[in-house]
Amino acid sequence: MKHLLATTLIFSTPLALACTQIPQPAYDPSSYYASAEGLTGTALKTQLNLIIRNHTVYSYTPCVWDILAIADADPTDPSKVIAFYTQRPILISNRDQGGNTPDAWNREHIWPKSHGFPDKDDHGYTDVHALRPADKSVNADRGNKDFGEATTAHWECTTCNYSSSYWEPGPEQQGDTARMVFYVATRYDGGDNSGSGDLTLVDGTTAIGSSSLGKLCDLVQWHLDDPVAAEELARNDIIYAWQGNRNPFIDHPEYVIPIWGEQCGISAPEPEETVPFLPIWGLLSLPLALVALALRKR
Repeated sequence: MKHLLATTLIFSTPLALACTQIPQPAYDPSSYYASAEGLTGTALKTQLNLIIRNHTVYSYTPCVWDILAIADADPTDPSKVIAFYTQRPILISNRDQGGNTPDAWNREHIWPKSHGFPDKDDHGYTDVHALRPADKSVNADRGNKDFGEATTAHWECTTCNYSSSYWEPGPEQQGDTARMVFYVATRYDGGDNSGSGDLTLVDGTTAIGSSSLGKLCDLVQWHLDDPVAAEELARNDIIYAWQGNRNPFIDHPEYVIPIWGEQCGISAPEPEETVPFLPIWGLLSLPLALVALALRKR
């Protein structure tokens, strides 16, 4: 079961912040994505990039530590963060300081920094929409692997699978993972001052040092199988309050298929058919009408 982030608990955390938050404009859902309405494919992705680029950039230390401690706080104990893959609560104070500390938490780049933003000055390096607290040893085992279906169960993250090429988060983290990856591929589309070029998704494995990540079609399916949860919406609000930009695939999960669905042969789910309402008297009179019709045919 996913942890439900309780905003009141998060902001009552006793954490002493070393980073100063820069105020952002209030989010207006009726206007924020207005310029993307009616668009599809590349045009939609390009317009979303224009909406979410140029976010407020914070330092990797101490700011990213501080923001993650708020955005991913344990809703039952704000002195702890929830490690993303294992969903294990870890004391905020037990963060990775180096050395032999496998149970500490550190900062997992969901899109590996070696795939397009290796320098701390690159905006993607510190973008909290694509960072999560992670158990240090699990983060090390994920490494730079692409995301995709795998068959070998991980010894520590027991809901995760891995292979030589792919890392597969647990079922309840798969949709979250996909939407963070879709965010990166949209936010870092080239042509701005972010320090990153055009980051792309491919339907296969990728190499360290490339500006691509896989596996696209598995990620699209994960997005459909694991819909947006309340915790993602709350986290999106928290990060917006710091960075001033949002993950559009959390606010509008329907944007995924018009951008990437065709490449995977995946269409948007058909709307469920509704049974027309028939008043109770209609149900009672239906047999009589059928009888009358049968008599007329005699």
